Amino acid sequence: MIILGVFYGVDPAACLLVDGELVSYVEEERLIRFKHADGQFPIRSIEFCCKQAGISISEVDTIAYGWDCEAYTDGRMADFYTAVNQQYPPDANTLAWQQRNLRLFNLDNQRETFRAHLVRHFGNVRLPELKTIPHHYAHAVTAYHLSPYDEALVLTIDGSGDSQTTCIWHGSGDQLEMLHEIKIPHSLGWLYAAITEFLGFAAYDGEYKVMGLAAFGRPNEQYRQALAQIVQVADDGFSFTVNPNAIHHGRHTYSYRHTDWLVDLFGLEPRLGNRPLDARHEDLAYETQHLLEECVLRLLSHFQKQTGLRTLCISGGVALNVKMNYAIHKSGLFDQMFIFPIPSDSGTGIGAAAALHQQLTGERVRPLEHVYLGPGYSDAEIELQIKSCGLAYSRHDDIAAVTADLLAQGKIVGWFQNRMEGGPRALGARSILADPRTVQARDLVNQAIKFREYWRPFCPSLTHESTDRFMQHAAESPYMIMAFDATEEATAHAPAIVHIDGTMRAQTVRREHNEVYHQLLEAFAARTGVPILLNTSFNIKGEAIVCSPRDALRTFWTTGLDALAIGSFLVEKPHQPAPIEPEQVIR
Repeated sequence: MIILGVFYGVDPAACLLVDGELVSYVEEERLIRFKHADGQFPIRSIEFCCKQAGISISEVDTIAYGWDCEAYTDGRMADFYTAVNQQYPPDANTLAWQQRNLRLFNLDNQRETFRAHLVRHFGNVRLPELKTIPHHYAHAVTAYHLSPYDEALVLTIDGSGDSQTTCIWHGSGDQLEMLHEIKIPHSLGWLYAAITEFLGFAAYDGEYKVMGLAAFGRPNEQYRQALAQIVQVADDGFSFTVNPNAIHHGRHTYSYRHTDWLVDLFGLEPRLGNRPLDARHEDLAYETQHLLEECVLRLLSHFQKQTGLRTLCISGGVALNVKMNYAIHKSGLFDQMFIFPIPSDSGTGIGAAAALHQQLTGERVRPLEHVYLGPGYSDAEIELQIKSCGLAYSRHDDIAAVTADLLAQGKIVGWFQNRMEGGPRALGARSILADPRTVQARDLVNQAIKFREYWRPFCPSLTHESTDRFMQHAAESPYMIMAFDATEEATAHAPAIVHIDGTMRAQTVRREHNEVYHQLLEAFAARTGVPILLNTSFNIKGEAIVCSPRDALRTFWTTGLDALAIGSFLVEKPHQPAPIEPEQVIR
């Protein structure tokens, strides 16, 4: 059975599930080099998935899509919007958004959209039938069905999906039972997006910047009291309500995501343009992050006590908040956690495909082992590309050893190996690597390549075998989606990857999941005693992570990278000028 899972919107993507095994996944942005690829139908992602499996689109049995299109077609979503509007009178923008959704997700419209794109690209061939899956159920399936667990409490939390914003589920065997749901307009994801835009970043893109900025903030009673007027404990004592007057319902002078009422409530002008950040912005980020963690922990604590379950699975866009995941892990509520590594809507194609597989076969899909599911290139393909660019290069039987030598010398290296990882984190397939032993290395990466803001941390990859040395309350973390308290040894010997609050967002690497990357970490440890590397995504600010050898070579030559380890080949620049000062960087 071959099921194609698709998501399109912000960060469109496609995946292929063959007999219950996830064999391919890629985001459209990586293929078309347009970051987030907003509004683009993922036709190239679909083409890649079929090509990877050696099939044509006609051999796909079914296409799975993670929205409840039937509810938008048979009147249920229209009735839901009417009921919400009676309780919370909307403004014109909110009404327009609702009407757009009813048109967009109408089943007939979706069928025609898919048909038109597929026919234009693949020709007038037999096309698979489109099946739709409720949005939060698709998230829940990614969290639970792809986890290694047979029973768990499941949290799905995002901005919104269909009528829901947050759901609690009980996963048992191959079944998922919803225990609790929170519906529009009560959305912590929407609130976090509103604060993201208030602080001058783009919603659904800059939330991670708010999370990083929060570590620099301090408790602020003024902002805490203001946020308490927006988010309150629900009558049940464990849920939350969110006042829509702060987000969508009202006048929008400064932002689509927050109202003027929110501006008046904070008594602070929104940060617009390229204005500098100050302590007030840091404190607001701190209080927003604190509120998110407080609400989620209260909700989870209630259902953990009610069910007695000590295993938790999480998905939905808010699950990208590694500090929230850290707070859950540190709370002691659960003995083990699985956070789906592509928890935003990009991953709902996987969830929809897995849900459909279970419906049709009565069986769960196989647990996720890794996310190295994107395009890969042979040494022959890589060498041809290097030669066509007229570049000098060398070939090495042990690319890990020669790369470790360069890193130990303080060089910054682009690392391009095997199939590309899926999701927003670089996991040692398309990475920029540096020595973590000095903060100067971190600053050099920032000045010459990444141009990141002062408050954003760089993250470590380390061998699975060394986690207890460097992570307090260590746990498996192969997807860089949870933060941990750094040990004294980590702070002393790898200061470049420890954030100002003493945490690090770690990727633990097992040999069986990424052999050559594990070899590199071991080789670097043999030279330095530290089995850790500073790992950041192989891209520059504003661009998608590199996918092809051509992407890697272009980024290498237009940044301050010293070397590129690509397949079995090493490309080095003939000389490296003296480091430039931050104010001299061309942005």
